[in-house]
Amino acid sequence: MKNRSISLLLVTGALASCGGGTPSVEEAPKEKLVIGDASAGPGASLYQMPTPNELFSIVRTMAGEGQKRMMNPANNADRYVSLSARAFNFGVCATDLVYASYFKLNVEVVRYYLTVKKLGDRLGLGAAFSDADFVRLEANLARGDSLEVISNEAYYRAYTRMQDEDMGPTLALVLAGGWVESMHLVMQQIGRFDPNDMLVARVAEQKVSLEHLIEMMAPHSEDPNVGPVRVSLIGLRDIYDRTTVKRTPHEGLSRSGRMVLGDDVTVEMTEEIYLDLVQAVEEFRAGMVAPEDAVKVKMNA
Repeated sequence: MKNRSISLLLVTGALASCGGGTPSVEEAPKEKLVIGDASAGPGASLYQMPTPNELFSIVRTMAGEGQKRMMNPANNADRYVSLSARAFNFGVCATDLVYASYFKLNVEVVRYYLTVKKLGDRLGLGAAFSDADFVRLEANLARGDSLEVISNEAYYRAYTRMQDEDMGPTLALVLAGGWVESMHLVMQQIGRFDPNDMLVARVAEQKVSLEHLIEMMAPHSEDPNVGPVRVSLIGLRDIYDRTTVKRTPHEGLSRSGRMVLGDDVTVEMTEEIYLDLVQAVEEFRAGMVAPEDAVKVKMNA
């Protein structure tokens, strides 16, 4: 299948409008989060956010099998009641859906499709997950490639709907959940730290996408649902900031055959930094995926 990456574009109202005219003095141009391809016009700021399938394709090649025990239990979906928990875990479970489809965990594909649909319904994204898709999933359980296509199409439609309906805070939380879950699943495939391990290198590279994610969330930093999540992500960035970043002039064309302007970025990570990052990601994730109705019972004295 063809991998699809999500490009996050911040464009002004003037660029997004059909006429492309200059906005009036009375009304400042409104920034809008647009999800689509990378063919942005002049003046647009491009944020490349990798979809989980880009990371999982590496994991599948290196590690061979997926582990369903590493996924967020599907039955937790009924136990998220706040917008922040539902949106963040929509991103988590959508990532688990893609993960399950990549590793041909067929029973889990169906289970997580229904879980993501349930969370999506509660976020106003029900149209992104149709009964027709579910019928396609059931009919293609023996064809792994088809599961990947169906899962990715639903995943992408949900993002598109959030963009079309200006659901900025919800989209920010969904993307955060997807990023954290992707990191969790990839890190859990790494047995021990090796600076030459391809998976370790991919974890290091996510410094760039994390910076883009934090910047994309900035307009919603005062939102009571988004703000705390962004602060936690900034804490992860602080760990990444201890790494050594090397920039070298890019040589040759991109994989799509286009000329690339700028530098290739290499992030060098030590074992200490890596282990600190793993611990921070796992602690943050554990707090976010924990059911909200869980009651702490005090032991009798």
